[in-house]
Amino acid sequence: MDRERKTIWITLLFAISSGFISAQQAKVDVRSTYERLWAVVPIVGAGTFADPKRPKWAELVTPANQQSRSGIIAYQFIKGDDGVGLVEFVATSRASFQQILADSTITVFLKGRDSRAAMEAEFLKHKANFDFAHFGVRMP
Repeated sequence: MDRERKTIWITLLFAISSGFISAQQAKVDVRSTYERLWAVVPIVGAGTFADPKRPKWAELVTPANQQSRSGIIAYQFIKGDDGVGLVEFVATSRASFQQILADSTITVFLKGRDSRAAMEAEFLKHKANFDFAHFGVRMP
């Protein structure tokens, strides 16, 4: 009888402790990975196949840079009601944003430096009904 109680207690304690361990392994929101920068930029490009319309600082994807993990590795943008681009740039290091951060003609927000509320307020000036929940690059 004493041995059965001991076995039950050990099994119960193991079940409870394994529940705590698995509960601590929460998944990270994929929009929190990598370095991210949000900006209000002009749309550039002639609108041709060789020079498509895109936000300023958005690189064209070529076979040479497609596999590279340096520089800006992804971006998403929506066109504002006033014709500007509302963009999220993703990079593996903050150094990839040096040229964008040096451009004093655009409005820039950095993850970890600027608040989400400030970014959303600025984006709402350019796009009615802007919703951050439906905007952003989801990188694996």
